[in-house]
Amino acid sequence: MTNAKYHNRAIPTEEEIQKTLDKSEKIPSEYFRLRVRCLIALVKKFGKRRAEVGSLKLNDLEIKEGYLHVTFTLRKKHKKGLFQYIKHLRKTDPSQLNKPLSELEAQWRTWAETTEGYRVKEEKRTKRVIVNDKYAKLILEYIDYLKTHNPDGLFLFPSGKAVFSNYFIDNSKALSGRQLLRLIKPLNHRLWLHLFREMKGSEIAKDLGDNIIAVAKVKETLDLERETTAWNYIHRYASQEMKPEID
Repeated sequence: MTNAKYHNRAIPTEEEIQKTLDKSEKIPSEYFRLRVRCLIALVKKFGKRRAEVGSLKLNDLEIKEGYLHVTFTLRKKHKKGLFQYIKHLRKTDPSQLNKPLSELEAQWRTWAETTEGYRVKEEKRTKRVIVNDKYAKLILEYIDYLKTHNPDGLFLFPSGKAVFSNYFIDNSKALSGRQLLRLIKPLNHRLWLHLFREMKGSEIAKDLGDNIIAVAKVKETLDLERETTAWNYIHRYASQEMKPEID
């Protein structure tokens, strides 16, 4: 895993996820019940980052030819290079250019961590699942509810606030990743959203084994930037098959 705080947490099992969904049936509010079930279904089926799930808009989900298509928006940071840092200094403080190259390189590394030192590139990735999949059904139930009760909504998971015993949807913004996590915690405190991503990677590794095909599949499914990250999933979960020697 990329974050150390998840290192010792076990990935959820199918049984645990089902028990969590069963528990959600007791949520009195139909909206809250359908919403958390949709969230669980999305992260279970697609293994996406919570920010990518939280930014989904209703028009990112579409039914075509018997499939539910979900288009996720990936926001990837790309650090600007040393040459771009030098151009930045020419505009802001040309006197800095008189420093030795080693100092400029050190300054550039620090600058590349600031908001000026990187650019965010958005990419779209579309995944699909057959509509009669049990998790797709949970997603579609929630969408149907939104179309009926919040027809002017933009986001799949709009923000909102409670006033006394009433809850009001705020269509101007989506729930944050931290707020999405809080939807699941009352049902199962062990279910961190990132663990569903780990679960998806482990499923592929166990199914395909220790080989380059599995690496490519993990990278494609989880939309990873580097093969090395995909290899980490393979090393954690795949079994290496030994060459058979039969008499």
